Amino acid sequence: MPTAFLPAPSSRGAVLRHARLWLAAVTLAGAGLGPGAAPALAQATQGAPAAPGTEGAPTAPAPQGAPAAPGTQGAPPATVKGPRDGQQLQDWTLRCELPQGQPPEFCEMRQRVVNQQNEQVLLAVVGRLPQLGKPGLLIVLPLGISLPPGAFLKIDQGADTPVPIERCERQGCRIEIILEGELLTQLKAGSKAIIGFHVYDGEGGRPRVDVPVSLLGFSAALAEVMK
Repeated sequence: MPTAFLPAPSSRGAVLRHARLWLAAVTLAGAGLGPGAAPALAQATQGAPAAPGTEGAPTAPAPQGAPAAPGTQGAPPATVKGPRDGQQLQDWTLRCELPQGQPPEFCEMRQRVVNQQNEQVLLAVVGRLPQLGKPGLLIVLPLGISLPPGAFLKIDQGADTPVPIERCERQGCRIEIILEGELLTQLKAGSKAIIGFHVYDGEGGRPRVDVPVSLLGFSAALAEVMK
């Protein structure tokens, strides 16, 4: 199977160490992927692909009248939403912040995929890797998936390409990819990417689930992220 999408083994570790400077900063608290998501996904998605969903529910405001923490009165906010925050570019949504409330504005592009019950089954995030000046792709899969078969990426009618699952955390299992070369070219030109992985079906089987991610608006959103 082709593996041209991935960095060479000798350089991949160093590249990912730089990439995690950005990837570790991606907020996933609202991902909604829990230990029970994979079995439900196996039942809900068999025979019917998931569909791109909307961004998560807004964060609840702090209670009115709550006292400020000591030492924070009059201090500038750590981050505020940027001017482009929430901008929709077809099937991708920008999430932008101004650190300390001052430019430059930093943006990432996001797409959530949900099943017919409106349960999130995948989160895709693309952001600029500060140390490399290149975009990085983070894909979050549900907990409870079958890890030995790995995961696969396919763009339009192309071949399956194995992609490593880096690790699993409370928010889900993470795929981290540097976007460059052939992969980036195909993503910009494509209309749909498929993320394939295996889940437990509750009866001892490990069916593969293919989750589509729309590439409509990918190039336009990426141009905003890389500004």
